Amino acid sequence: MANSIKRKIFKSIYALGFMALVSYNTLTASHLFDHDQTARNQSFEHPQFGITFGINIFPVSNFVKDSNDRQHQWEPGSNYYRNCVLPQEGIDTYKAYQMLDQLYRENHPDIACKFETLMAKKEPSMPFITHSVWFTNQDSPKELTEQFLEWYTYSCGLHLKDKGWKHYLWVQDRTKLPHTTGFLEHRGIEIKEISKTLTDDDFCGLKNHVYHEISQSKFGRAADIFRCVILKKYGGIYRDIDFVMTRPFTGLALAYTFFAGIEYAYSYPCNAIMGCRPDHPIMSKMIENMKRNFDPKLAPAYIQDSLQKHGDLLHTLCTTGPIALGVALHTALLSKGPTSFGEHISQKVNEQTDRTIIFPPEVFFAYEGGRDINAFGVHAFSGTWLKPEFGSKG
Repeated sequence: MANSIKRKIFKSIYALGFMALVSYNTLTASHLFDHDQTARNQSFEHPQFGITFGINIFPVSNFVKDSNDRQHQWEPGSNYYRNCVLPQEGIDTYKAYQMLDQLYRENHPDIACKFETLMAKKEPSMPFITHSVWFTNQDSPKELTEQFLEWYTYSCGLHLKDKGWKHYLWVQDRTKLPHTTGFLEHRGIEIKEISKTLTDDDFCGLKNHVYHEISQSKFGRAADIFRCVILKKYGGIYRDIDFVMTRPFTGLALAYTFFAGIEYAYSYPCNAIMGCRPDHPIMSKMIENMKRNFDPKLAPAYIQDSLQKHGDLLHTLCTTGPIALGVALHTALLSKGPTSFGEHISQKVNEQTDRTIIFPPEVFFAYEGGRDINAFGVHAFSGTWLKPEFGSKG
């Protein structure tokens, strides 16, 4: 992302979000979106949960067509996922994308996020928690950059504590990151040390894999695993360090029990930003599949093939990353048969159902610095997990 785009997004409004986070004063929608007339027209004040961004202008999705048309825009990932990964998993490619279209129709924001629907909500569908993860070499720790800290505090400033929000940064050892922890704690963000907060059972059998990847400086892969562990236990919204929330996610947390977004190539959902209730079946399946992928006797052939033919990047995507998330999503939902709101019709209890949705690229992964009319945020694609200057090897 160009520096000019970053400045345009943040400089005019960062101070406002920061002041709200520190003081916990309630912002009005008009104040928060003074720079953005479109957002002002689409936002409203929930009496209990504060500023809520309701969308009623989303187009009808066409995951089937767009995924087919764009499959060669990122090689080998998109094509490999469609023509190698899904078939080996026993998933029909057409049905997989058809299911995403069905989910979008059933849980369309025109209904789930409209004013009347959200104003009637008395409790969120997922916990008001944001999670981020920062793993680093303990012998030569890397603090979060000033840019990452700015994005962090701005994102949290849209989700205020006096409206029930909590914000967690997960680290190995807080004493190794004095600047990062001091800066964020001063702004109301809680620092969680993984070894002091979670039990062995909380890791769902993946603790050794998390620590092994950390020991190999594979911080991206370790964070892939860990984000699923904490979402399964706590629920809430996971946000990559380089993802910036440009509008409140309150409406999404009120409306949906699981959400994620697909990138422009329309292949698989990206795990840089996603939210769910605790113990959501997609997250449970993701954890189950990661354990399988680490077992040479059980892993599908594409796990090893991706490493041998295409290297560490695709191997990580397949083992713990977005491709693994796509497999978990399709497996968990396609196994349910006919669905209503993403849940098997025969299993609905007292009309309480999961609302699951995968958003098109414009919502989280727009190319114009997050300023698409439908955008809730922007992903900078910093690639810290691949950069030696951050001490990470994958």
